[in-house]
Amino acid sequence: MQKNKLVPSGLLITMIVLAVVIGSIGLIFIGALFSGDSVGKPHVAVISFYGAIADSEGGGVLRGGTTPQDFIGQMDEARKDDSVKAVVVRINSPGGSPAASQEMYESIRRARAKKPVYCSMGDVAASGGYYIASACDKIYANPATLTGSIGVISEFMNFQGLMQKLGVKSNVMVTGKYKDSGSPFRDLRPDERQLFHGLLMNLYNQFVNDVVAGRNEATSGKLTRTKVLSLATGRVYTGEQAKKNLLVDELGGLHAAIAAAAKKGGINGEPDVVAIGGGKGLSGLFGASTFSGEISTAANAAGDQLGRALAKGLMQELQQQAHQQAASPTTGKVSF
Repeated sequence: MQKNKLVPSGLLITMIVLAVVIGSIGLIFIGALFSGDSVGKPHVAVISFYGAIADSEGGGVLRGGTTPQDFIGQMDEARKDDSVKAVVVRINSPGGSPAASQEMYESIRRARAKKPVYCSMGDVAASGGYYIASACDKIYANPATLTGSIGVISEFMNFQGLMQKLGVKSNVMVTGKYKDSGSPFRDLRPDERQLFHGLLMNLYNQFVNDVVAGRNEATSGKLTRTKVLSLATGRVYTGEQAKKNLLVDELGGLHAAIAAAAKKGGINGEPDVVAIGGGKGLSGLFGASTFSGEISTAANAAGDQLGRALAKGLMQELQQQAHQQAASPTTGKVSF
């Protein structure tokens, strides 16, 4: 009798993963084929940014998410596409990197020079999240949205006391007195505090100036630099409070922002809407998200299967990354 040969478990898992990926790609292209009629016709593009603003590489297949560079590429794509008559930027972010925020702000300004760009705020659009929103022609916020938080923060960890308890000393050699400023192994000197305060104030003024420039047209010049400075204490405002203070223009959700942007872009009636980038899981891998509900659900379900198949390997990778970050802590991080 011939014995059945067993397929090695590693090979079996690989085969399953490949089958899921190929099937998912097929579903996605089928969805694009049957539901992508809006692409090429006059429509409103929706570009979403969720999470902290960190200038890093792509979010990955399973984790999804949009990086600042993804966002900038999507804004440039919408700007160049003549079938896009208006853009709505959906923001749900507490802020983050100053430089990345500025690049995102500039990408909106470039698009705004060609077509209307409106903002729709989600739960939070604060600090850097508000920074990029201020570049839009008009800002819509929900009454309960938390926004504002105009300011800059920098934190320096100090492990000096802990190191002393452990009996560990740090010997540092530098070529200039400020080369190790912000070291976690000693206190900041008074001159270093003054130096860092100057840096923060420079960034703060850049923030304020860009908010004034971005909001000038929408507020007919009423949101002056003096007014912004009075609001830029680092505190957050609800959508209702922000509207009273001219930080946002209208109260309403994503639907209201899309309708207003479509009208401004010359689209009559119910506008066609295309979400550029997708942004989450396998259903967002291939550009415009124009899938029907069934196809989108199937694609996401396939993503879940793939996630379970690779979970063990991903956990090991994440643990490695955590160990690497712990071995090289970041000090003196500056954030909007």
